[in-house]
Amino acid sequence: MNNVNGVSTTNNIKTLNPADMSQQDFIAAVYLERGEMLDSEVRRIIGEIDKSNQYVEAINTLIGKANVAEYGSTHYSSTTWQVKGKNVVLDNGYGLNFQPDGKGGNSFTLLDSDGNQLIYQNQTLIPVPAGATVDALEVGIPVMNDMTYILDDGTEITFKTGTPDKAFNSTDFSGGLADITSIIITRDNQGMKISDVNVAGSMKIGSPTIETPTDPVANKPTTTTRTVNVAADKLSTYEDYNESENYDTIDVAHGSKVLSMWEGVIKNKSAAEQAALLAKIKSDGGMSIDWKLGELDLADSTYTKTFTYQPYGNETLYQFIERAVNRSKLDFRNYVMDEEGDIDIYYVSTDIKLPAYSYPEVIPATSKTTSSVPSNWVGKKREFYNSEDYGNIKVFTDDYLLKLKNEILEMNLSEDKMRGFEKELQTNGYTITLELWDTDGSMDYYNESYHYKMISGEDTDDFFDRVMEQSAARFKNQIKYHENEGEIEIDEISASSSLPGFSYDRYAAAPQDDNSARPNNRHSLDINNHDGHILFEAGGMHQWEYDGRGTQAISKTNPNDSSNQVSGFFGRKLAFSQANSGEFNGTTPFMTQKEKELLTNILRITYPDASGNGRLTPEEWVTLKKSLINARDNLNGNSQIQTVQLQRAMQTYNQNFEAMSNSQQRIYSLLRDIISNVK
Repeated sequence: MNNVNGVSTTNNIKTLNPADMSQQDFIAAVYLERGEMLDSEVRRIIGEIDKSNQYVEAINTLIGKANVAEYGSTHYSSTTWQVKGKNVVLDNGYGLNFQPDGKGGNSFTLLDSDGNQLIYQNQTLIPVPAGATVDALEVGIPVMNDMTYILDDGTEITFKTGTPDKAFNSTDFSGGLADITSIIITRDNQGMKISDVNVAGSMKIGSPTIETPTDPVANKPTTTTRTVNVAADKLSTYEDYNESENYDTIDVAHGSKVLSMWEGVIKNKSAAEQAALLAKIKSDGGMSIDWKLGELDLADSTYTKTFTYQPYGNETLYQFIERAVNRSKLDFRNYVMDEEGDIDIYYVSTDIKLPAYSYPEVIPATSKTTSSVPSNWVGKKREFYNSEDYGNIKVFTDDYLLKLKNEILEMNLSEDKMRGFEKELQTNGYTITLELWDTDGSMDYYNESYHYKMISGEDTDDFFDRVMEQSAARFKNQIKYHENEGEIEIDEISASSSLPGFSYDRYAAAPQDDNSARPNNRHSLDINNHDGHILFEAGGMHQWEYDGRGTQAISKTNPNDSSNQVSGFFGRKLAFSQANSGEFNGTTPFMTQKEKELLTNILRITYPDASGNGRLTPEEWVTLKKSLINARDNLNGNSQIQTVQLQRAMQTYNQNFEAMSNSQQRIYSLLRDIISNVK
């Protein structure tokens, strides 16, 4: 499109010149161009509705898993699967049917309720979306060793393989494919076996059987919950503004700094901790934010103001704090303007006051040992040769920060030790002492100590970055303004602190995500057969995950060239070429990588996960379910609004073409009248 007042666009709209065409063609072109724009809008809204529906479907699947975790998995009292000739009907719309492959064996198809398929033929498992065709070489999963496919409802389908016709050759990725000889299907205490799959005339589909669940092992480790008590604290932001004369410093510069500094910390808290903190703020009647500003115009003055806010019913913790900061920064700006007039701002500080609160934390209930690490003193001194630049205070603290981080790095803190170190910083805090020697002015020596506490959810590096940045600003202002120093000649600066000693817990075993209070519901067919390579259904029979990635995205290092990655079918051959003795104990539901990405990257839902790999405990599933229900309700509400928008867009779209038709009809009528009059 041509520029209009210097503004151009990259869309496909063309500028129409009525001088280049007849009036009839010009009007038709205008309507057609408008129709194309309306068509794009209709398609955009349909796409958003379709995406929302997909999200709702995925959320419903997760809610179903949460219900299984909360109320217990199915304890079958009688068989629910059915064998009908060469077809097997499973629960929840899943099915399996066999056909001779024309080569003396059998091919088969696994189906889900939406018609997606996993087809086995030519020693390859081929995922096929409903109503589509695929290239087997592009998406096929080679059968080379035992593999187990875990369906969304927890059903395990294990494919046992025979010996490959030809051994796998890693030099050219040939060979290695094997026949599936038997299939073992289990879900909790129901199971069945299909034997001689590779021999068409001998294949036997066994009847489903039920086994009585056995009691759990008494000493089996599990997870438990303890109460974490957090003392009252504050989120402090202190910034030096070097005699700024702009009131925007308060709400634009400093207000934005407050939110950017603390956003990650607030959101990094576990869902249980965020909920507990928000509930405590509500029960206390609100949360206070203290604002303070130092200025130099006319006479030294300090302005302080406290604002208190209450959360709304549907706000998250961060949404509430964001609103409180945005409200208070404008109110404080107006308050200072009303009191002051002209201004020279040399610092602004903000303290978001957090109340004391308690929240549940999942911990291993295994044997543990408690050890300790001693404190570590860190000191540094540097000469500045009578420098008159106050900025050298920040230069020095940046240098000291590097040394401090290096000392922490050399402590070689394991995960257990780091947790203990962070707990100590959160509980008792950290103190830094700064000293400065001056050869000019009213005083020749300054000494200040500053104490900070780490906030739960704050990264260790971010904590020490904050400590040094704020200490430098405070020390500078303490000298320049509070001591009436003005000019300075810095001879030397030093810093000293002790990285605190701390104790830490070390557990004898990793936490288990199984719910050991329930019976062992596994069928003996599952217990007595290795699962091998384990793949998870990730949205239908046409989508599978292995090792945290979709099967189409699997890549492996080329054994013949370590600098090269092999992907596609041959990458999958490398992945499945070696036998695997993996085992899946499906006592509680699992979460696929795709579901984890949906929660984290799209829905922005935080959830507790002691395992760190999506294998949630029943208690963690219950916590997550509340957020899932809220997210589903929000998506359904948005879909209703989008449906109304779609109806309006469709109506406008139809009206446009109706108007075009009427216009053309009037033009033709006019032309007929003109021709008739000419005759």
